[in-house]
Amino acid sequence: MYKLLIAEDVKTVRDALARSVPWERIGISLLGTAENGEAALARLERETPDLLLTDIGMPKMNGLELIQACKARNPDIRCIILSGLNEFEHARKAISLQVQHYILKPIDPDEIARVFSEVVRDLGRERRRKEELAVAESRLRDELPNLAGALPASEWSGSLKKKRLVEQAIGYIKQNFARGDLALSDVADAVGLSEKYVNLLVKEVTGTTINAWIVRHRLEEAARLLKDPANRIYEICERIGYTDQDYFREVFKKQYGQTPSEYRNSRL
Repeated sequence: MYKLLIAEDVKTVRDALARSVPWERIGISLLGTAENGEAALARLERETPDLLLTDIGMPKMNGLELIQACKARNPDIRCIILSGLNEFEHARKAISLQVQHYILKPIDPDEIARVFSEVVRDLGRERRRKEELAVAESRLRDELPNLAGALPASEWSGSLKKKRLVEQAIGYIKQNFARGDLALSDVADAVGLSEKYVNLLVKEVTGTTINAWIVRHRLEEAARLLKDPANRIYEICERIGYTDQDYFREVFKKQYGQTPSEYRNSRL
């Protein structure tokens, strides 16, 4: 059973939501209802729901503020908005908060049941994936306790499969960082993953995003080339994939605390 908290300031609607939807049949345990965002937040101090169904227009704390507060406490909570406010700004804000669904009033118990059935199926698939991954990683730790890789062991975590995918992604960056048009989409295509997933995977395993890795390799190569006075700075800029020398100077200084010229002069 997945636990649900409902936040709705209109009592008749709140009661109807609690009574008219077959929550248990869907696989949901209703923790209770709250009349506003503050009351819902107080419940969260005592309980940890998997799901939140909230109105937007509530006194004391509106639904969007409640979602932000919930996400800060539990990033994995799934939030569904129920509102009569059919306005673009609210919908856009909801999207930015990674709200699962945006349901308009008046309430339709069948529609709510359909939406939550879909969310429960997604949660079930996600839970099974996590369980399978945990089992696989446990086996890998038992069977391969001394995995070696291109990065220091302290930077790696997770499964061998993840490690290999990240090695492949970073290897592609090392080979292609000098391309001025190199982008996240190119790295994703190279390893056969979506842009979002490969970026999350690399960040999870190494603590650094794809774009940060691209910048890192470009600047490391720039620092190497700057040690040879025969390499002109504008040529180095082009060789590592940058076309704007001012931008190159700014990024390099941020990384090394010196401009390219200062860095070169300090090593002559």
